[in-house]
Amino acid sequence: MTGPIPESDWKYLREREVDLLSTLFGRINEQSKDILNDQSVSEHEKYLKLYKHIKKSDKIVADCFNDWRRSNIWLKIQFLRHHGLLTDEHLNQMSDSLRALVEHYQS
Repeated sequence: MTGPIPESDWKYLREREVDLLSTLFGRINEQSKDILNDQSVSEHEKYLKLYKHIKKSDKIVADCFNDWRRSNIWLKIQFLRHHGLLTDEHLNQMSDSLRALVEHYQS
């Protein structure tokens, strides 16, 4: 995308930021519980798996949410879509031009 996204799309995303973060943290926490509840591995292995999981998850949080500005939101939209956080339902609330660009880059 060559310029900033439309103001209405920016406002929509700003309103959804907390919900998107909550969805991601919920997913991370559930996966963490699964790791900790795995009775087939030792406590040390659980720790190592959990450490790797949190490290990977922190990268996803950073990619999707760090430096959340209108000037780079297009990149954040791509990361949010890649990680399944920005759904088709969300996109249906956004401008036709933004939806068209997202669909173009996904194909």
